Amino acid sequence: MLSTWALETFGPRAEQIRRGVAEALAVALENARDAQQTARTRHLHPFGFTLMSRKFEALARAFADMADVDIVKPQGSQHELVVLGGNLLFPFRYAKDRSVSVVNARIGDGRPSGLVQALFTRFGPRPWTEQLTLGGAETGMPEPVIPAARALTQLPEGTRLVLIAYACNAGAGLLDAWWGEAELLDRTGNLRWHHYEAIPLAGAALTGTLPAPALPIETLPIETLPAEASVFSGGAMPAPEMNPRSPYERAAALPPVSEAPAEAPDVADEGR
Repeated sequence: MLSTWALETFGPRAEQIRRGVAEALAVALENARDAQQTARTRHLHPFGFTLMSRKFEALARAFADMADVDIVKPQGSQHELVVLGGNLLFPFRYAKDRSVSVVNARIGDGRPSGLVQALFTRFGPRPWTEQLTLGGAETGMPEPVIPAARALTQLPEGTRLVLIAYACNAGAGLLDAWWGEAELLDRTGNLRWHHYEAIPLAGAALTGTLPAPALPIETLPIETLPAEASVFSGGAMPAPEMNPRSPYERAAALPPVSEAPAEAPDVADEGR
């Protein structure tokens, strides 16, 4: 179901656009993982570099034939930006796993570029708290550098910045995606969301994820557990068995596991 924000922002095409964003992210991620596999290296640079470029290219290709679309390449930028019905779509990876909430999303791991600062200054929502001045020195975000600001003069003043924040990694694939509007708070890329909402990924992201490994029954979602296992206190006390493995493990032919394996950290980062 579409929100009031989505309908007000994109009109009757909102569902089509939301689905196109999810599919474009899935394609970009699949290409990045293909690049990583082809490179045959344990370093994740191929994944990060490919994802950085392909996320913009996949969005541009997804909406190239839609009415009222402009594909803009600002001077000094390597990437094409999609402006759809006056809304500039800007995708960025905010996390590599689900340990980071989108509420705490940041643009990049370092200082935002002059172009990113200019995008927020010109097309982002009006800050909820105006910047204060102390002795003539302004606190908060500085004015973006002049070359970056000039690179955006080809975009109309009424353009609206719509952020697409997603979490993914080379192993697990596309984990989640959100879109909305936010203001850039400081030099480290912290955001203050004015509105954000999830983008459904069911179906669209299937091509961008590897098959999930079989899980022991104790780690399965509650809705997939057998009915008798979902109520701990119900039923008769089971008699001890020589083989303590669950019916699920025996049916799936899973080897016995004494303890859960530790997850390997993902060090991939876009731009590295």
